[in-house]
Amino acid sequence: MLYGRGAETERIDRLLAQAVGGRSGVLVLRGPAGIGKSALLAHAERQAAAMGVRTLRGVGIESETELVFAALHLLLRTGLDRLDRLPAPQAGALAGAFGLAPATAADRFLVGLGALTLLAELAGDGPLLCLVDDAQWLDRSSADALLFAARRLEAEGIVLILAVRDGSHGFRPAGLPELRLGGLGPQDAARLLGETAGPLAPHVRDRVLAESEGNPLALIELPSALTPEQRAGQVTPLAHQLGPLPLTGRMQEAFQAQIHGLPEAARTLLLVAAAESTGDLAVILAAAQRLGAGAEAVEPGEHGGLVHVVGGELAFRHPLIRAAAYQGAPFTRRLAAHRALAAVLADAAKSDGRHADARAWHRAAACTEPDESVAAELERAAERARRRSGHAATTAAYQRAAQLTPEPCDQVRRLVSAAEAAMDAGQLLQSRALADRAAVLTEDRRERARIAGVRAAIEFEQGSPRVAHGILIAAAGPIADEDPDRAASMLLEAVRDAWFAGAPEPARQAVERLHALGLPPGHHLQSAVSALTGLADLLAGDPARGLVPIHAALADARHAEPGGPGQQLIMASMAFMVGDDEIGLDLATRLTDDCRAQGLVGWLPHALQNLASIQLYLGRFQDARACADEAVRIAGDIGQHHRLDHLQGVLAWLAAVRGDERTCTELVGRVHAHATGHDNVSSLAWTLWARALLAMGQGRMEAALEELTAGLAGATRHQLTTTLTVPDLVEAAVRCERADRAEAPLARFEEWATATGQPWARAVTLRCKALVAGSDEDTEARYAEAVGLHLNGGRPFEEGRTRLLFGEWLRRSRRKAEARVQLRQALDTFDRAGALPWAERARAELRATGEASAMGRAAGAASLLTAQELQIVRLAAQGGTNRDIGARLFLSPRTVGYHLHKAFPKLGVASRAELARLDLGT
Repeated sequence: MLYGRGAETERIDRLLAQAVGGRSGVLVLRGPAGIGKSALLAHAERQAAAMGVRTLRGVGIESETELVFAALHLLLRTGLDRLDRLPAPQAGALAGAFGLAPATAADRFLVGLGALTLLAELAGDGPLLCLVDDAQWLDRSSADALLFAARRLEAEGIVLILAVRDGSHGFRPAGLPELRLGGLGPQDAARLLGETAGPLAPHVRDRVLAESEGNPLALIELPSALTPEQRAGQVTPLAHQLGPLPLTGRMQEAFQAQIHGLPEAARTLLLVAAAESTGDLAVILAAAQRLGAGAEAVEPGEHGGLVHVVGGELAFRHPLIRAAAYQGAPFTRRLAAHRALAAVLADAAKSDGRHADARAWHRAAACTEPDESVAAELERAAERARRRSGHAATTAAYQRAAQLTPEPCDQVRRLVSAAEAAMDAGQLLQSRALADRAAVLTEDRRERARIAGVRAAIEFEQGSPRVAHGILIAAAGPIADEDPDRAASMLLEAVRDAWFAGAPEPARQAVERLHALGLPPGHHLQSAVSALTGLADLLAGDPARGLVPIHAALADARHAEPGGPGQQLIMASMAFMVGDDEIGLDLATRLTDDCRAQGLVGWLPHALQNLASIQLYLGRFQDARACADEAVRIAGDIGQHHRLDHLQGVLAWLAAVRGDERTCTELVGRVHAHATGHDNVSSLAWTLWARALLAMGQGRMEAALEELTAGLAGATRHQLTTTLTVPDLVEAAVRCERADRAEAPLARFEEWATATGQPWARAVTLRCKALVAGSDEDTEARYAEAVGLHLNGGRPFEEGRTRLLFGEWLRRSRRKAEARVQLRQALDTFDRAGALPWAERARAELRATGEASAMGRAAGAASLLTAQELQIVRLAAQGGTNRDIGARLFLSPRTVGYHLHKAFPKLGVASRAELARLDLGT
């Protein structure tokens, strides 16, 4: 019976009932050791059995934290016969992660998506309960995968409950529902003690109640360590069993007292079992036999309730018992246990990577001094973990290998590899510490270049892009002759960093050094070098020069075989620089599709960011919002903070255009809280633009003008502020009768627009010139020419704004019939885009022309859906199955079905076949 846990069991029971109804739920149970987390998991399992809900169990094991995907394999192993039902990339990622197939360098989060889909597949047979105890000891790879899946559970009929011990700094289930467990109240604690402890003298009973602090395990175990004399109160104080130790220490001491009372052979066997991570009884018995303990040594531990054996596995009743068995043994005996386990695993390790990893770690645990053979074996384990995307395990193995390496040059190489793996795992502080340790040990130029790459990446993510640029510049020079490819890659990153920092001179410095390398024609980096050279010129304010190589690189990229995701990303970003949205859409869509197809989750937020920006320019605001929302979810899950800043800046702009002041202000605040201290000027430029547009939509032209003027002169000066915000500045300046402020920015914008060759950019230039024109004849001619150029396509929101301004001018000129033509088309554009303030402004102008009913265009079907529903419905309309759509959007197939079920009534359809007749946009 569970005392004092009525509210907790009720919450678990509700989750199970929801799962039976097809809804998923997640719960994190958090509290100190012994507080009753495992008891609540047991309650959940009993309740699930009574309701016909299948249960999967997993557990984190302290000694397995360096074994890649160990805990995830334990949880999913009974469902691995269904791997062939998963999309091929997900099945391959899971099979490689679990050592069932050759490992590939798959994105580590693709394993999480595969886990989600596999769980959903298992839940197809009926609701499913997944229990994970001691989650604080999950290996990092398993933790990342499980949390990635947990945040996407929605309509599968799955309940996931994770029990986490307090103080688990390595496991951070942020954003998941959490239930904190405290001690039992006085009455419940007294009832539990009375039921389990047997007779105790009153003052001893009171002392146990006070010392236990309401902790159920302490109430059970502390009395068991007392002698009969102590129980009777004949010995005071209660010796070492009760006293000043922390509660966890006292409980572990109580378990150690029980273990010390066992025969020596039983203690040996428990020590071996504690050192062995999987609970494999055959391995434990074989290793114990080497130390003189036979199979009969299991019985005393079973009889004492310390361990139990089920189906060829030996398990400790509580993790503190495992800790007591291991930590209570002499150091030399612990070394002997690891040596015995390594010897037993020698044959299995030849054919099984997981056994090879375990053997390597046992050999390392038995080492007391540097040993190259052990270090080399750990390095091989690190490489296996890397191929299985287990970056945290890779880090740990390389780090321990470095500690055991006798030669300094090999030690440095392994330390740097550990730092690189830690960076890939998102463990940036650890990565920095490892890189710093390696730096003091070597003067080798290549290794110092690798260290610089690590430091620059960390600085870019956590510090300043400008500082990252300086690190790369300094490190690329010394290796330019012996390794020009690495030097070129570092210098290209330096240009990128300068762009994000809005720093023209550092960008130029990096480009000059790139050209000094003398890369031969046809070199695989030549296209990127050319494009980023143009980027530096553009950043320096020379679009006429800068856009020429960018145009050429884009033309090549559109018809060339796509390179890696990094190179594709550069080319997709370049389309923005030249204002060519059609090429940008093509390249960004291709990159996004590749990331989805290959499971490149880490690259996907950046690809989606580019796609969202291009969709925004094309006036597809709902599509842009859907892409940015999806990217925000993924970037948040995997810790891409700079990407979050930029994406939230884009979302702030979209909120501003639809007049959503609360959302815009909230997003701007989030970006400023992080980006301001990190020189992330490009993200700050988006927020400046968003605030200005919000003010313009509200008619606060003075505020918009001040915002935009400050951006052109201040720390947020960037390509966005010096080009794309200029039309807003011109309009605000004219409205405020401060046209003089627009002269220099408009000249720069015209130079850029001319260099792009884009009709829409020329049209916007003419609109701006019409606003500042000195005569009515010039004004009309420029507006008319601008409208004609807009007919060539590109940026419909800008066309709507041109027609709105032209219509306003025509109305003021008392040419109401002509004004209505422009204003109606502007209103239709704004209604389609959901640009509410701009649509209301067009309606007001139409009413002023005498048009009594200016209702605008009725909202399309797409406007009725959430961003995610729209994505799913469009893919379904194109013939995608739930499984296809789920794989594409990183959702389970059942969640896809749930969203379709919600969307159909909104759209007035009853089947997928009917979706084709709807206007869902493009």
